[in-house]
Amino acid sequence: MNPALWGSLSALSLGTSDFAARFTTRAMGADVVYLAVLGTGSLILTLWVFVSDLPLVLALGSSWLLVVSGVATALMSMLLYTGLARGPVSVVAPIVAANPVLVILFWVALGAEPTAVQWLAMSGTIVGALLVAHSGRVLHDRGTRDPGAFRLTLWIAGAACLTHAVMVVAGQAAVPVYGDVQTLWVGRLVGLAFMVLIFAARRTVPKVPLQWWPLLIGQGCLDAGGYLFLFAGSHGDGREIAAVTGSAFGAVTVLLAWIVLREKIRPLQWLGVALVFVCIATLAGG
Repeated sequence: MNPALWGSLSALSLGTSDFAARFTTRAMGADVVYLAVLGTGSLILTLWVFVSDLPLVLALGSSWLLVVSGVATALMSMLLYTGLARGPVSVVAPIVAANPVLVILFWVALGAEPTAVQWLAMSGTIVGALLVAHSGRVLHDRGTRDPGAFRLTLWIAGAACLTHAVMVVAGQAAVPVYGDVQTLWVGRLVGLAFMVLIFAARRTVPKVPLQWWPLLIGQGCLDAGGYLFLFAGSHGDGREIAAVTGSAFGAVTVLLAWIVLREKIRPLQWLGVALVFVCIATLAGG
């Protein structure tokens, strides 16, 4: 299967998981939800590793990549969940989905040479994200929400975009050494340890009501599966394409918010959303 198809499966899984996070995070908080999601995904991956008798690679020299990937994933997910819970989804998701621009710029710094079309698509992604943010601000200014709170949401979404790019770059760099499953598995365990340290520092015990566990388990499976699909498409020269295509998870989240939540989206905001994802598709094809 080519990297674009792996990335598409990743986008579908992550977009659905992120939409579910809108509800679970509002009920329990981003840190509690992600700890539960991460724990579920880690358990599933651990069982898979041992049942499939996966040959494990011990390469201590590259282990820092797994640490960076795991910590970045935990930070990104908490920021993303917080942003989605604050809303609107149609603003947060496209901003976070613009992370392939940062990923490609990183590989450019290491010697990659984008074409003129790719540079144009990256510029269009940035313009689209700005249109989305501006349109969302207009909606909030006309409503009853505090503009300052909305600006904070934009900062949270921007930080989630940056940490998402760090997670993708570190994970993709680790895949040639450890393989996709081991990269995801160890990164999840690192992220889980990071979350446990956060709760230990706070001296708090997370509590998850019983009725939320079915949704959290499903969310954990989709989250782990989404990143597994992403890393599966990260072998060889196609890793940039997998990262870009996988970032279309924002389109899935926005569409679900529009259909299920009836979230209002202005025409200019639709234009920004469309521009972001058309440019992402251009990058995937280029």
